[in-house]
Amino acid sequence: MYRKDIHIHFVGIGGIGMSGIAEIVKHRGYRVSGCDLSVEGPILNRLRKLKCLLHKGHSPDHVQDADVVVYSSAVDKNSSEVLAAVDRGIPVIPRALMLAELMRTKYSVAVAGSHGKTTTTSILSHLFIDAGEDPTVVIGGILKNISKNAQMGKGRLFIAEADESDRSLLYLNPTAALVTNIDAEHLDTYDGLEDVKATFRNFVERLPFYGSAFVGIDDANVKSIFPVPHVRTVYYGLAKKANVRGEIVELGAGFSRFNVFLKNCFGVGRKEQALGEIKINMAGEHNVKNSLGAISLGLEFGLAFSQMKKSFKSFKGIERRFEYKGLCKGAEVFDDYAHHPTELKNALAVARKRAKGKLHVVFQPHRFSRTAKLWDNFVTVLSQSGIDSLCMLDIYPASEKPQPGITSEKLCSVVSQKKKAIMSAQNFSVERAEEHILSVAKKGDLILTLGAGASVSWLSKKVAD
Repeated sequence: MYRKDIHIHFVGIGGIGMSGIAEIVKHRGYRVSGCDLSVEGPILNRLRKLKCLLHKGHSPDHVQDADVVVYSSAVDKNSSEVLAAVDRGIPVIPRALMLAELMRTKYSVAVAGSHGKTTTTSILSHLFIDAGEDPTVVIGGILKNISKNAQMGKGRLFIAEADESDRSLLYLNPTAALVTNIDAEHLDTYDGLEDVKATFRNFVERLPFYGSAFVGIDDANVKSIFPVPHVRTVYYGLAKKANVRGEIVELGAGFSRFNVFLKNCFGVGRKEQALGEIKINMAGEHNVKNSLGAISLGLEFGLAFSQMKKSFKSFKGIERRFEYKGLCKGAEVFDDYAHHPTELKNALAVARKRAKGKLHVVFQPHRFSRTAKLWDNFVTVLSQSGIDSLCMLDIYPASEKPQPGITSEKLCSVVSQKKKAIMSAQNFSVERAEEHILSVAKKGDLILTLGAGASVSWLSKKVAD
């Protein structure tokens, strides 16, 4: 993008990924406008302060003087702006293609995977920001240390989260790529797990011969797509064969401690070498693995282990990733974005370990397609995770049409039958869920809201003092 007078219009600018890209584009000196059904909230207020022109709703008039129109996967390709742009001969491109264009001007790092990519991208971004490297970052969540999801930097690195939900990660051409894990996810896009694995394999194959892949060795699905012949691969994780290996010292209620070892990488030979201990302000084995991935990339791009150890101490976490919201009648309230069975299992394990009393959960399933295809997995996790009371909100459709027999009410009923000891498993409106939580919460209990929709996040704020 050699001209600076280009006007770029973003359809669906309020999305976490779109807003971050729009911010970087604006900082690059281009004219930015955008539209969404709502143009309020902290993220869009920040764009407004940057002099981005924001429109509420959709209209062909929004693109009349645009040079490029960018759309997200959440936007209907038959939206009025997209159709008007096509009719006028204005280039219309997906979000990831704009991200790829921005990334090619720097050493680029793309963090991918079915789960943990936002956390890993956030940790990695913080490590480089705290070390004074001034990277450009685009994250799928709000990094609390900078209170935003994107930051324009003058340094050599561009760190971005890669989205596999619509295969758009295949637009990216990073210098280095990290794959956390691979799961049967986004089955509205993919024809099963093998299709998901093939897409991640294609993503890694796009790396240049001088690039590197960083791979979560503890995940069998990830291991099955490697090695890739022309790509240098660094394996990280808890397994003995990992090049960057973690050895857990302690998994606390709100922290984790682990030792880090190297072998056959970064100048260390076959004999394993100890680097030292890291303490992170996050609980759970999954977050140890996320941290090991970030450490691996930190070492790749020259960060000293001692510097990273220091930076972990100041890491404040990510919004909606087991985020503490306050107290409700003495019960701790946490909110988490988890909406896939694997993510629910991880969040619930951390919550059960932390709760001194009972564990009260409010969960909103996300998409009818995901709920239908992973039904048995949801039942297993929700009935075997030590939940004492479960409220389930109506399924968040995310533009999908309802499917016969796929309801939160039915899912609750099946969970109740599976686990007779559960105090309550009921399908509630958000208002009734609030009433229920206020009626059962006691000191020492833990309240956990789960889901990708806005309702559960709103509820966690509402019930917390």
